[in-house]
Amino acid sequence: MKRDLSRLTLREMFSDTERLTAELADHLELGFLPKNQQLIRMVRELPEGVEKRRVEDISVRNQAAELLKSDRFTQELFVKLEEYLVAIDQSISDIIDGD
Repeated sequence: MKRDLSRLTLREMFSDTERLTAELADHLELGFLPKNQQLIRMVRELPEGVEKRRVEDISVRNQAAELLKSDRFTQELFVKLEEYLVAIDQSISDIIDGD
């Protein structure tokens, strides 16, 4: 369920933003980047003299699908974070303008 950000206090918005930032950092470090590196290793062309391994198309497709799924989650977190930052900016502007 989506929270109505205009009803939150600045403190609540900052707390939620901090939580989202930590969640995004953890996701990138522990989810997205390892999946990306695994796909890179899987499709990397090996130099001459290095024993070549056969990588099935289905393996590449599955790894790419996992990376895309992880990217969608990353984008969702970015959107939520941006919504909070816009709400914080608006709230601060209202305070400064005396609204």
